[in-house]
Amino acid sequence: MASVRSIVLKIAHVPSAKPAKRSTSPSSAPAPLPPESAFNARGVVAKPLFKLTRPIANPGDIEITVHAHPVNGGWIAEPLWLSRDGVVPLDGLLPHRGSAPFETRSEAIDDALCRGLRQASSQAQRALGSEAWSERVASLRDWISEAMVKVREDDETLPLRGVTVADIFSGGSGGFGIALASLGASIDLACEIDPEARSVYQRNVRPKRMHGDVCELDPKSVRVDILTMGLLCQSFSPAGDGLGFADPRRAAPYQAAMRLLREAEAKVVVIECAQQLLTQGGGKDGDELIATLMAAGYRAQHRVLDAAGFGVPQRRKRSVIVATRVGMDLDGLVGVLFPEERPATAKVADIMDAGVPTTILDSEIEFRIDAPRRRASDLPQVGIVGGRNSQGYRIYDPALGVGPTMTASGGGRARFSGAFRINGLSRSRGNASSLCSRVFEGWSCHC
Repeated sequence: MASVRSIVLKIAHVPSAKPAKRSTSPSSAPAPLPPESAFNARGVVAKPLFKLTRPIANPGDIEITVHAHPVNGGWIAEPLWLSRDGVVPLDGLLPHRGSAPFETRSEAIDDALCRGLRQASSQAQRALGSEAWSERVASLRDWISEAMVKVREDDETLPLRGVTVADIFSGGSGGFGIALASLGASIDLACEIDPEARSVYQRNVRPKRMHGDVCELDPKSVRVDILTMGLLCQSFSPAGDGLGFADPRRAAPYQAAMRLLREAEAKVVVIECAQQLLTQGGGKDGDELIATLMAAGYRAQHRVLDAAGFGVPQRRKRSVIVATRVGMDLDGLVGVLFPEERPATAKVADIMDAGVPTTILDSEIEFRIDAPRRRASDLPQVGIVGGRNSQGYRIYDPALGVGPTMTASGGGRARFSGAFRINGLSRSRGNASSLCSRVFEGWSCHC
């Protein structure tokens, strides 16, 4: 998602995009940059310029407030949450010199809400020990999803306000949709055939229109500024059979995708797929895809990008194609559309939930004598299960680096993701589809 945001920001304000309607809401007016005195002697912003508070409808609801403040051309924000029940758990602070800066107010508020939700769902549940707590967390998550829609609508600092998007093969987690909507773009159309994924996407992204089968989508009805496409990767991935566009199980959606590229009206196209998209089978399918884009009036560029280089704790290399309509004033960007990857800093431990039961016993594990003891630049494998050194049987240390590429299918004791060593015990990250519905079921949870 971070790489998508960076690419699109370089094409920001696509020519002919509709001008954004300016809000008259006082809370959406651009705030002046604060003087140095905005921080008190303790380095805290004692009087932040923006405040968002959840109205409490029922006794026992989780209360949350976010304070945000502009600093050095960006924004910082921090959450305060509490429950006036049981032991009355509370956690909060004001924006301070150590707060993470964001380019826009919406991003800062989104991050603060996300952190507050994570804290409430873990800390307070342990403190209160109530089965009803999950319902309170779900209620808070729903409110945050609604609140962030309003926050973005009122945020005139977002660079893609007025830009329209069609998200094809959108999936459930909504990487393209979330990235672009978080910059102010309007997701006018999303297309996903799987009903469960469609439901999750609608909660994540709130598209204006949700369509099912791409084969039944009229290409000429698609008229947007940006067309994104998470092209089905199963026929290109090393985990698949390598048939590419010739795969009879997916021939129809591939053909529908090519029709869209030829006939839809979009100024920019962004396509993501397995990293072998342009090289598999000698590059025949990749050549056909690029030729289709160029014949449709686009200038095409391609790079392989690794999610681990953009703050994601997963080794995931993907082909990314960016096609811009011929005649757009983008000559200065040609060759530099793609962001530079940075050394991986995120760890799997940063996103794992506490209190998940052990799934693999030590007696089943063959531990590596040469297991890494400090942060590893590659996958920090510490053992294998049952003597089998394949993805579903590998044990990783989540505190020492990124995890392996998650897959939509696979076998073994830790299908989809490999297993992880937590506090001296081993467990799987879980089913890929259930992970998407759990981690991404609300807008605020896309961190």
